[in-house]
Parts: sequence; structure tokens; C-alpha cells
Amino acid sequence: MEPFEPHLSLLTALAVGLLVGLEREQAKADVDATAEKPGSSTLGGVRTYPIFALIGAIATMLGNAALWLPLVALGGVVTLVAISYAADLRKGSDHGMTTEASVIATYLMGSLATSRGVVEPMSTRLLVTVALGVTVTFLLSSKQRLHGYAAKISREDLFATIKFLIVAAIVLPLLPHEPMGPLDAINPFSIGLMIVLIAGLSFLGYVAMRLYGKKRGVLLSAAIGGLVSSTATTISWANRTKRNRTLAPVAAAAIAIASAIMTARVAVLVGVVNFGLLGYLWLPLAGAFVGALVGALVVYRGSKAKDAEDPAVKNPFELSNAIRFGVAFAVILLATKAARQYLGDQGLFLAAGVAGLTDVDAVSLSTAKQAHASDVAAAVAILIAVASNTLAKSSLALAIGGGEVGKRAFLIGGLTIAGGTLGAIPLMVS
Repeated sequence: MEPFEPHLSLLTALAVGLLVGLEREQAKADVDATAEKPGSSTLGGVRTYPIFALIGAIATMLGNAALWLPLVALGGVVTLVAISYAADLRKGSDHGMTTEASVIATYLMGSLATSRGVVEPMSTRLLVTVALGVTVTFLLSSKQRLHGYAAKISREDLFATIKFLIVAAIVLPLLPHEPMGPLDAINPFSIGLMIVLIAGLSFLGYVAMRLYGKKRGVLLSAAIGGLVSSTATTISWANRTKRNRTLAPVAAAAIAIASAIMTARVAVLVGVVNFGLLGYLWLPLAGAFVGALVGALVVYRGSKAKDAEDPAVKNPFELSNAIRFGVAFAVILLATKAARQYLGDQGLFLAAGVAGLTDVDAVSLSTAKQAHASDVAAAVAILIAVASNTLAKSSLALAIGGGEVGKRAFLIGGLTIAGGTLGAIPLMVS
């Protein structure tokens, strides 16, 4: 036993109980303020919860002398909770089981704080206990916010997410983890892992879009859209401009922000797959990021962004999207390896430029994965893909949205490529 272990364990149990009890005391005050019979609908408060935590802690400490004691104590707590819940039901109180569950959780957290041989060493055990206490308190205090978030999630979103999680958590570990196919360029596990990586990053932007929407501003929405897909964001805003020409400055600014986020996204993806290669890319990508932001400032002046709509973006966890990306990634992986093996660096550049017209993520990931940390040609190929994708988005804006947004999009694209080119001068010199 470590020095002062019983004291620290009991103190941790007491602190966790106080934290949860304080939140329940405030919740009880809110309920009493609106209830017809104050004080009848919430079990315990700032004094009761620490006692439950200490009961669990003490019962577990005494468990070495009487193995049955922790179970008996837990049974007593559950009985008290059941009696309280039944009494509330008889009084006609309308509430769920959250408070009752929090009492049992508090008892178990107190028990964990003084347990031996479950989580060791003591410092880790106490940290886990505190983390659980903070988590429980957060869940208890976030009722309205969590319910609001849940209301914004459609059943289709949930089903698509579950399908993808099945792929990520069940199918991915079963995939072969070895090179196969032509030129040994295809590794099924690596392809699956890249799908999880790209969809996970996209999902962060999608969740933010669904939760906050245009209430947080058009430019923030554009940034979130760029995290999901800068090409989709470009097409969406170009379509809006086609219907309403006055939105051209706003649409162009949104495209610029999405393009800036795209360059940051590429940096993150490359850094995850091949961190050494990022040493060659960070300066050009930073230059492209700054160029896109300058373009946003130039085209955004005097525009009315608050009245614009959010771009529509589909759930990136949709299984069909994941399969399409996986196929594209495998094809580009094979194409870039074949191009480099048979045509040298020039073939790699050509493949990156063509593939970048449609999917810069797949090009960046496939090139970074096949390259070694000091592969300058691979870094140049990724930058070519970024430039190609930037020109493709500008062309889409012109073709779909017309000249007003198109000329602004090409100005933004030019500034983005110019910034990336300036940042790439040290790379080209080397």
C-alpha cells in the first residue's frame, strides 16, 4: 500500500460525490421552481451524494474483512433508490431514471476509488475515478443541450453513421494487412484505414454544420463545408448564385474559405500518414492557405452574408460514399505507383494532376503513403494535385454560377496557387 493511500482514496471519493451532488442540488432547485410540490421529485443533493460515495468507498475498504459487505451496501443503495422512485411515481412526479442512475454511479465511483487490484497504480485509479465523476456531472448538467443536439440528428443520419461504424469497428480489423494486386500496390487494410480517416475528418465538419448551421455565420459554414468537401461547397454556392446573382460576392468568399480549409485538411492528412513529408509541404500549403484568405477578403467586401443559406452537405458516413472513396483511393494508389515506376517522377506528376481534378484527398493520401520522408517529388505531386483541384473548382464555379462568381473564383484560385508557389520556392530550389 502506498503512503496515505486510504486518505487520498477517501478524499477522492468525497470530492466526486460533492461534484455530482452539487449538480443535483442545482437541478433540484430548478425542478422545485417549476413543480407544484417542491422537493418531491429529485433524490438527494449536495450532502446525500458524498455520503453515497463514502459508503461505496468504506464498504470496499472493509471488503477484505467481509467480502459480502460491498454487495450488501450496494443492495441497500439500490433499495433506497427504488423506494424513492416508487414514492415519486405515487405522487405523480414525471421524471426519468437519470437521478436514480447517478446515485448508483456515485456509489460505484466511491467503491472504485478504494478498490485494490482493479486499476493500478493508485494514481491511475484516482485519475480514472475523477474522470468518471467529471463525465457523469457533465452528462447530468447537459440535459437540454444534449436533447437539442439529438433533435437535430435525423434517423437517416444515425443509420448511415451506424453502418459506417460497423465498417470501421468490425470490417476494418478483418481486412488483410499485406500488399497484393498489381505491383503490390493495394493493401486492403490501409485502404480501409484511409476511409476511416477521411470520413472521420469529414464527419467532424458535418456534425458542426448540422448543430450550428448559418446561425454561426456564412463564413464559418463555408469553413465547415470545406472540412467536409471544398468541391461540394463550391458547387452548392455556385448553384445559389445561378438563382440569385447578388450572392456572387458571398459565394466567392465561401469558396475561398472552403479552399483555405482544404489546404489545411491536406496538411493534416499528410501529417497523419507521413509526418516527415509534411516538412516539405507545410510552407507551400501555408502560402496557399494565406492566398485563399486574401482572396476571401478581396471578394467579401460589402457583401450581405447573414441572409445567405447554408450549403447542403450529405452525411459523409454514408456507406456508398465510403465505398466510392475506397475504390477511388485504390485506383489512384495503383495509378501513382505505376506512373512512377514506369514513367518516373514526370509520370507521378501527371497522375497527380489528373486525379487532383476530382479528389485531392485520395491523391494526397496515396502519394504520402507510398513516399519516404525525404521524397521531394512526392511533395511536389501533392502540390500539383492541390493546384489542379483549385483550378477545377474555379472552373465549376464559372460553369455553374456564371461570370460574376466565376471571375471571383478564378481570382481566388490564382491567389491560392500564387501563395502556394511562393511557399514552394525553397522546395524547388532544393
